[in-house]
Amino acid sequence: MNYERPKTGIDSFQLKCLGIFFMTLDHIGSYLVAGIGPNLFRTAGRIAAPLFLYVAVNSAHHTRNKLRYALRLYFAHVLICLITLFLTTCMRDVFGEHEQFSILPAFIYMIFIIWIREECRKPLFQILSIGMLILPNILLFLSGPFSEICHIFLPDLLSVPYSPFFVMMGICWYYAKSREKQMYILVAFSFLTLIGAQIVGRLNIWLYTGFFQASQFWMILFLPLMYLYNGQQGKPIRKFFYVYYPLHIYVLMLIGQW
Repeated sequence: MNYERPKTGIDSFQLKCLGIFFMTLDHIGSYLVAGIGPNLFRTAGRIAAPLFLYVAVNSAHHTRNKLRYALRLYFAHVLICLITLFLTTCMRDVFGEHEQFSILPAFIYMIFIIWIREECRKPLFQILSIGMLILPNILLFLSGPFSEICHIFLPDLLSVPYSPFFVMMGICWYYAKSREKQMYILVAFSFLTLIGAQIVGRLNIWLYTGFFQASQFWMILFLPLMYLYNGQQGKPIRKFFYVYYPLHIYVLMLIGQW
């Protein structure tokens, strides 16, 4: 995918640093100041999720092995969830009671679906791969009292953070032929959150409310950062992000209990 890249702008390292900043604001709004008036932290934090999805899309373009990339995210997801489960059960008095927060399944499914389309040329392999996407939903239904553990090791596509529509946005970005089209896709999905929020609200149904809510529209604020991205890699901070992502949330959980 060839873009006309500006000589100036922000590289991948700078984009990730901005993502870490907005992600931290979002989680401060979620764990420390939730329910206290207009939550501007959460509004600004709407930039973080599409930003990191966009980073994952660009990483998928440049990685030599998409399946290995997805597996690396999967193992990170499982580790984060197991630590979170331990802290919020065995150490509940210290960290409080919280739900799992890993957004990585959305990235994993996006990359896995792209891998299926590009690598599984034979129809039989495509059918088997699609079956693998459905399998976690079946196992989760049958897992009974072990559903939480099952959901950690086999996250299902239908309940990924921000809904399958978020995964779909990443796939659309991946196959877009220009930066301009990627920006149009962001605008379209941003307005889709508003339309979906109205439909869900009027019909009084509980359907993908993590995505179909008015506040999610503000992910459109990622637009200027997408425009400024120059396609350059910059300094690698992959290991730092894998550590910072869960660690800062655990610190916020701890502070929130004081």
